[in-house]
Amino acid sequence: MRDLPLFYAPDIATRQELPEVEAGHCQRVLRAKEGDEILITDGRGMLYEARLVEVSKRRCGVELTKAERWEKAWRGRITLAVAPTKAIERMEWLLEKAVEVGIDRIILLKAKHSERRHINAERLERIMLSAMKQSQKAFLPELITEQAVAQAFELCHGDCLLLAHCRRSEGGIQERKLPNHYYRPSEDVTIFIGPEGDFTVEEILQAQEHGGHGISLGESRLRTETAALVALQWMHTLQLLEDSPQ
Repeated sequence: MRDLPLFYAPDIATRQELPEVEAGHCQRVLRAKEGDEILITDGRGMLYEARLVEVSKRRCGVELTKAERWEKAWRGRITLAVAPTKAIERMEWLLEKAVEVGIDRIILLKAKHSERRHINAERLERIMLSAMKQSQKAFLPELITEQAVAQAFELCHGDCLLLAHCRRSEGGIQERKLPNHYYRPSEDVTIFIGPEGDFTVEEILQAQEHGGHGISLGESRLRTETAALVALQWMHTLQLLEDSPQ
C-alpha cells in the first residue's frame, strides 16, 4: 500500500464512509477534498486504499479502490498483562508505545499491590487507536481492563507465560531467568508485569502452578511502565534475531 493518511472505520466493508470523528479529522486537520486518496483500516487486519467521493460538513463518503490483508511484522500472539500505575499518564504512555512497537492484546491487572483500581477504558482505547494509525498498522489490539491476576492466568492458558518480578528464589519461588530461556519466537506469549510493590509470593506461586516462569529483565530495578516496554521489546528482538541471516 502507498504512504497515505490512515483512517479507522470498523464497518468500512459494508458502509463506505468514515465515522463522524474520523470525517471531522479528515476535513478540519487535513483539509481533504473530493478526489483525494486515503488509507482506511477496519482495525481487524484489512487495509483499503480509497478515494474521497463526497466531503460535506459531517460526512466523508469514499470509494474503495484496493483491499489487502495487512501482515503484522511479528509471529504468534503477544499479550501484555500489566498492573496499572497510580499516575495514569504513565499507563497511557505505555499503551501508546506498546501499540507502536507491536502487540495483540493488553490486559490491565488487579493485583494485590495495585495502586489504581479503576480505569477509563474509553480514553485508553482512543490512545491505542491513535497509536495504531500513527504507526501505520491495521490491527487494533484488544484491551481488557480490571482483570484479577488469577483470572488472567486462566485467560492466557496455553501461552508461554512469563512473569517479571524481583523476588528471590525461596519459599517455593523458582529462580528467575532471562526471557529467551523460555520464549521461542512464533509461539503465543503473555508477559505479566506487576505493580510498583511487585507481585506477592502467592501470585508468583499461582503463576508457577499455571506453568508460568519467573523472568528477570536485567540488573536495574525498573518502573512498571519501563519494565513492560522492555519486556515487550525482548519478544520482538528475539524474533528479529531468529529471522536475521546468520
